[in-house]
Amino acid sequence: MNNQKFFFTVTDKGLNFVSSPGKYLSEIFDFYPENRYEYQFLYDETVTGDYLDELTDYFDKKRKKFELPLDLDDYGTKLQHEVWSEIQKIPYGQTMTYKQLAENVGRKRAIRPVAHAVAINPVLIVIPCHRVVRANGDIGDYRGGKESKKALLEFEQKPVEKQSLIKKLPLPKLSQLGKPDL
Repeated sequence: MNNQKFFFTVTDKGLNFVSSPGKYLSEIFDFYPENRYEYQFLYDETVTGDYLDELTDYFDKKRKKFELPLDLDDYGTKLQHEVWSEIQKIPYGQTMTYKQLAENVGRKRAIRPVAHAVAINPVLIVIPCHRVVRANGDIGDYRGGKESKKALLEFEQKPVEKQSLIKKLPLPKLSQLGKPDL
């Protein structure tokens, strides 16, 4: 995921879109086409700062779960919302099959509609649809591309590198201590 740019949008209710890696903000119109000419995009750090902090913390391996509100009221069906809610319960670094996901939302025979809900998730990363894989072990498709999905799965499964709590400080030379006879 190195050097990949993500765009995200926030309404007054919460996060409503995270782009595919390397795509442009205009990808939002694939999800919200009806208001295409009514949108007004304003950059306001006081609104987006907390969202950016959580996403940054995720990519810095300081966060495993997102806590800020989502605004998906104008997008998706009841089933899709149930699927997205269930996806958010998949633990960091773990995966679930489409079949398991369908069973968890009480629709064990509706694997295709459940898979469709996964595919049209407008909030990548935060609703971690990259954690949903095929039963045969294949990682499956991903809006951001299979390579991005694979990279996210590997990123989450890679242990956090330990860092020393005490930084090694250069010690002064004995003559710098003011006691040359030591």
